Amino acid sequence: MKVFIDTGAFLALADNSDFSHDFTASVYQKILKQKPIVYTSNYVIDEVITLIRSRVGHDAAVAFIKGFEISKINVLRITEIDENLAKNIFTKYRDKKFSFTDCTSFALIDRYAMNAVMSLDEHFGQYGYKHTVRHLLLKSKRG
Repeated sequence: MKVFIDTGAFLALADNSDFSHDFTASVYQKILKQKPIVYTSNYVIDEVITLIRSRVGHDAAVAFIKGFEISKINVLRITEIDENLAKNIFTKYRDKKFSFTDCTSFALIDRYAMNAVMSLDEHFGQYGYKHTVRHLLLKSKRG
């Protein structure tokens, strides 16, 4: 199994005060028990560090960097091909509020045929990914 982790999931894991921290941590532990290959992108990591710094603080951002360095999460680097695919996605979906980072993630997820996405971002569901933390979270809140 190949799993892509997005910014919101990383942020929820790093911020104990985040409303979805406990649920996201629980899902993450369940995913890890399946021994998947876990991926993210350099664009996501940039976004995560910046958000942790602004929302939680510098020490938390540094702790994330140090923890990430020893994790077994594979970082996919955005190539020019990925950027062009992301531009096409961004241009095509003018009715959505996808960030460009979202679009680069979509390009990577498709190119590497990921089985699941760990994200709290509704945009992943809008693009068509069904196995996301956000959907699990919404489903669990409904009963």
